[in-house]
Amino acid sequence: MVGAPAPPTGLPAPRKIELARGGTTMLWDSGPVPGEAEPLVLLHGWNVDAPANFGFAFNELSKDRRVVMFDHHGHGGGLRTDEPFSLEGAAGDVISVLDTLEIDRAVFVGYSLGGAIAQLVARDHPERVKAVVLMATAAVFSEQRRERAQFGLFAVGAKALRRLNESMRQFAFQGISKAACLKYPDWILAVVRTSDPIALLEAGASLGGFDSRSWARTIEAPVAVIITSKDPVIAPSRQFELAKLAQADHVDTVDAEHSIAIEDDPRFAAAISKAVQAVASVVDPVTP
Repeated sequence: MVGAPAPPTGLPAPRKIELARGGTTMLWDSGPVPGEAEPLVLLHGWNVDAPANFGFAFNELSKDRRVVMFDHHGHGGGLRTDEPFSLEGAAGDVISVLDTLEIDRAVFVGYSLGGAIAQLVARDHPERVKAVVLMATAAVFSEQRRERAQFGLFAVGAKALRRLNESMRQFAFQGISKAACLKYPDWILAVVRTSDPIALLEAGASLGGFDSRSWARTIEAPVAVIITSKDPVIAPSRQFELAKLAQADHVDTVDAEHSIAIEDDPRFAAAISKAVQAVASVVDPVTP
């Protein structure tokens, strides 16, 4: 069984905040700290919520910076809406969170799905981005015909679930989530089941359509890429490709699988801290 036997503890109390497009999401905030260091905004991966992805690293990361994390649309306590999940919408929610917290600029840490969202934030809102740390993620997730077919099934599944009534939808989700989480601890299954099954499938379909290969090099902020070298979910070759395309200022490799985030592995927080220190210390260019 992969992962820590129990969920992370000792996190700040969560609170609901309003999003600009309406609705709420759940947020965890370590609070301001002395100094001028920009806050860290942690963007979690697919199917889990923010505490599952970053809970074991949160307190370590917040020793010298304010750290904020929240649940994406349809994940955990994230936004519930009939509007389909989109990565662009999720990136817009990030900016809404910054506005609500009156954070002008931040360092973004994106894991897997969160890495795609972080890339979009850096592309579309460069004035809000001090630096970007991308871990276990890629510039493209679906390239081969087999992959496109697999990701396409998520869109088909989402449409099928929308046609079911609520009880049938939940019945189907119970079975699908149990099968998908067999190799994970029970607490991960519990986290997944707090989510909106339609939004999760739509998030998968949105990932399948993501491709930053034509514009990753245009990201203005310093970029760090952390590669999970044993990753069976996001091929390390694609992670290295992202580092090259984004002309990363810092590249690091962790000898771990995609599940490192839920394993209470100190290397997770250590790699993020090292990357943040490397890119957040880059001096902003002087504008003539």
